[in-house]
Amino acid sequence: MTNTERWREVFDGGSIEAERESFQRFSEVFQSIQEATRRKAGWSYPQRTLHAKQIAGIEDARLLIDEDAPARFFQGYIQAGKEFGATVRFSNASAAHQPDASPDLRGVALRVATPDGGIHDLLMTSFPVSHARNARQFVEFAMIASSGDRATLPERLVEHFGPAETRRMLENIQQGARKSPGLARERFWSRGAYLWGEAGPVRFNLRPWSDAAAGPVGVEPDDLNADFSARLAQGSVTFKLALQSFVDEEHTPIEDGAVEWREAVTPSIDIATLVIPGRPSLDAEMAARVDGLAFNPWNAPESFRPLGNLNRARGAVYSASAALWRK
Repeated sequence: MTNTERWREVFDGGSIEAERESFQRFSEVFQSIQEATRRKAGWSYPQRTLHAKQIAGIEDARLLIDEDAPARFFQGYIQAGKEFGATVRFSNASAAHQPDASPDLRGVALRVATPDGGIHDLLMTSFPVSHARNARQFVEFAMIASSGDRATLPERLVEHFGPAETRRMLENIQQGARKSPGLARERFWSRGAYLWGEAGPVRFNLRPWSDAAAGPVGVEPDDLNADFSARLAQGSVTFKLALQSFVDEEHTPIEDGAVEWREAVTPSIDIATLVIPGRPSLDAEMAARVDGLAFNPWNAPESFRPLGNLNRARGAVYSASAALWRK
């Protein structure tokens, strides 16, 4: 029995149509949060609901597919020895433009230029799992967190989710929101499952591969940008792209985004190398162009489509968010 025969998607509300209706409501909620953030920050126009502050934007990266990766992972345009142009956006996860030294998640959006002229967006965050099991829980948490006194947040979460789920979610956020050691030293995870052609569902992750000895990152507002620029001035920065394969619904669930796919159950297998070429300094005009791109996990060939409720919701929510900030 193959992976493709052992997994399935389960739709919230019992059908694709019912789930899509809920996604429309979720999109409206996030647009209202987006507008509230704009007013609070004093911005003249809305920005991204999440990952608002770009740290670095690169247009001339390359994705090199490993010659010796397992044959089962050579699917679609992903074939041994192939090389593709890539765009990379690094960001802080917050909806606000916080100083880089603030505890936060970091994100990376990798856009691969496919041979047919299309694009394939791979989005990752610097913690293996989401605090929310599904889109409904994500939205309900966001609504509670964005209203009321911050001091009473745990109490309000317990009232809605119960003590066990509240504890799990808050611990997840506390562990994930930390100071960054620097972009060249961060590891990133997809957190949700994706189809990988006939290989079936996978999660992917990106880990540092070049020599990036950990050093202190300062406390100025844009120090992650300065640190990454200094690192690129020394030469190329590289990461390895790896896949974890679906095993079974107990250990590697498709629909529950809060369950980690543990390495002991499904090891990460390297399939490609991301190369960000060295340069004297980061280009501000290039960064501005990258910051204007609307990344979405559904910008993907059908055989690499996102899986699971959270990922299905992201297609609608990200598009609705982009409709505001790209006006």
